[in-house]
Amino acid sequence: MHERGLIAGVIAEVVERAGGGRVGRVVVTVGPEVDPLVVKTAWLSEVTGTTAETAELVVQETLDTMRCFTCGIEYEGGKLDPCPDCGRDGLVIRAAPEVALKSWDPA
Repeated sequence: MHERGLIAGVIAEVVERAGGGRVGRVVVTVGPEVDPLVVKTAWLSEVTGTTAETAELVVQETLDTMRCFTCGIEYEGGKLDPCPDCGRDGLVIRAAPEVALKSWDPA
């Protein structure tokens, strides 16, 4: 469960940015290979005792950038998502981060 380390990093970044103040809301994005429920569980175990302990966590799913093998267009999707133009297979050319801080708000 490497998501714990990724979430711990997000928490540390938010707490540092908050400068000792309470954190009210944190929005993270997760890539298509990451289970949002695992991220939420990791959050609960890692946030205890920090100034973000009572913060609302919002998890938003994000997609990879794909390129179609056949027609060459770029599109957002997961590894198995077909090209929206021609229906053929594509290749991940930019993977979405597994877990990334999108935004945070003070309490």
